[in-house]
Amino acid sequence: MRSVSIIIPNWNGKDLLRSYLPSVLAAAAQYGGQAEIVVVDDGSSDGSVDMLHRKFFGVKVIAHRRNKGFGRACWSGAAATGQAVLIFLNSDVSVEPDFIEPLVNYFEDPSVFAVSPLIFNDNGTLSDVTISIPYLRRAKIRYRPFPVDCLLAKNAVLAQPWVTLFPIGGAFAVDRRRFMQLQGFDDLFAPFYYEDTDLGFRAWRRGWKCIVAPGSRVTHFHRGTIARTFSQYKVRAIRKRNRLLFHWKNFTSPGLLRRHLLMQLLRLCYRPFCLDTMIVVATAFALGSFGKAMDRRRVEQRYTVCSEEEIFRMIAAANDENRRMIPTPAASCLGVSKVQEGN
Repeated sequence: MRSVSIIIPNWNGKDLLRSYLPSVLAAAAQYGGQAEIVVVDDGSSDGSVDMLHRKFFGVKVIAHRRNKGFGRACWSGAAATGQAVLIFLNSDVSVEPDFIEPLVNYFEDPSVFAVSPLIFNDNGTLSDVTISIPYLRRAKIRYRPFPVDCLLAKNAVLAQPWVTLFPIGGAFAVDRRRFMQLQGFDDLFAPFYYEDTDLGFRAWRRGWKCIVAPGSRVTHFHRGTIARTFSQYKVRAIRKRNRLLFHWKNFTSPGLLRRHLLMQLLRLCYRPFCLDTMIVVATAFALGSFGKAMDRRRVEQRYTVCSEEEIFRMIAAANDENRRMIPTPAASCLGVSKVQEGN
């Protein structure tokens, strides 16, 4: 059984670690293979490191002197371990005791890059972004809604694993060798948002798959530190800026990028008249990193095995085939709800 490192980035989350880290320790103890737990403290000022040393003796602690952001914290954890599989968890995630093995089993397939568990909200509902099925509309990536009841169907015999464009950054397993090959999360998106979307897209472009494992389950309590530290306005601006950077970097087809830039220009012309001034703020914010995004786009073009359109078709076809194989009453999962624009 493959060895694993469970890596938990932390920034002023002492209370979260105290609440949810015990569940991770219990899961590591139950796992049949070797499992270590690494907490990367990203410049906390709340005594997180001291608390970890006092209360969690079996946990390896890596401490940044200053805050470097989510992506850099994950990279520090990955670089400090040599285990075959990395499992990244947010500090506000509680896990089921048996959540590790169903993730690790999928890495028997050499084409698998990342595996996500089912991520439940703290009210017991399954997150509706557990699977992301992308498509293009007006030169932007949007996501077809996925009826999550499909993932909960019991005794379903599927043609292939469920697939998604990207693993949710708050909880997923990844092949360490390939994660290091991609140089982890791209700091283009620092301090947060779209690192995971970009990572999954880069993996698919190289012909690697992102899988969802219904047998693995975690609960995300959404009590992280972003909302405590940043204003709602700034969080929204960063999210929209990074959405633009994500498109600029990952539209490797010249024609698609040109269409996207033209549509963005048109949106800039009319959206302010709809009282949407954030589009101007986010675009101006993103333009400062346009050159860096283009440099990284050229790198991605060199590694392209699958085009954007091919990736989208593969993800949609695989999940549609699985949905058709689920018997009633779960056949209601063939229904469609509203379109999602993305995170």
